[in-house]
Amino acid sequence: MAALTLVAGAVLAGSPGSTLAQEEQETEDRRTAELVGHVASASTGLPIEGAVVILMGSGYGATTDAEGNFRIPRTWAGRDSIEVRFIGYEAGHTLIDLAPDQTTRVTLTLSRTVIRIADLTVEVRQTRRARNLAGFVQRMDKGFGTFFTPRDIINRNPRLPSDLLRGLPNVSVGRIEYGRAEVFLGEGARLQCPPALYLDGMYQAGMQFDDLERDVLGAVEVYRRDVETPMEFMRTGSTCGAIVVWTPDGPGFLDWAGELPDPFQ
Repeated sequence: MAALTLVAGAVLAGSPGSTLAQEEQETEDRRTAELVGHVASASTGLPIEGAVVILMGSGYGATTDAEGNFRIPRTWAGRDSIEVRFIGYEAGHTLIDLAPDQTTRVTLTLSRTVIRIADLTVEVRQTRRARNLAGFVQRMDKGFGTFFTPRDIINRNPRLPSDLLRGLPNVSVGRIEYGRAEVFLGEGARLQCPPALYLDGMYQAGMQFDDLERDVLGAVEVYRRDVETPMEFMRTGSTCGAIVVWTPDGPGFLDWAGELPDPFQ
């Protein structure tokens, strides 16, 4: 589990006026604050680039730069909750008090527990990935889902992963906010259904398509309905379809991509 450590202090906003009119005026002229901070690895102390920092109460957010720094220049003063997300880590939260008309500074550290797995288990996971990747063409030939080969992705040249899906039937891609857009699959009234995300055959809990970097898109499978989703990509109780991403750095990918039949080569 990711853990967040907040190293900062902030002063709570002062009490509102004693009269109702003053309280109404205070609400109308709600005071703002600025939040700046730094996100680093708890184990190495090195900055984390590309972490998404969001204030859950106000909805304002930012992404860390190469030095791990971020800045939210304007948000509401008072108590809020910070959420930090980064690929490979569980989302973490912490409370913060934002001083009105002031800059609050925080240092956030992300840590994760390394789970050691037996060699046999690792071999099984690699074998599962190779089997599922090899089945890409077979699944495509069945006519279910939408498939993007390496050549398709190069031709479309998406800025964000979600750009790859814009214009597809029964796919809703929202506005880009804080560097990402939400993707929903389905039909008719069920078009607000969040799909499950798989990366190299492994389910990614709590992640969305745009949480991935554009460079990890080697090949993509999109299943917009539970009835067309293959069993290996269907979780118990899931009825919202799935997005399956194969990374170009994964084992066997280059050999597999080179063997794709025309016109995909």
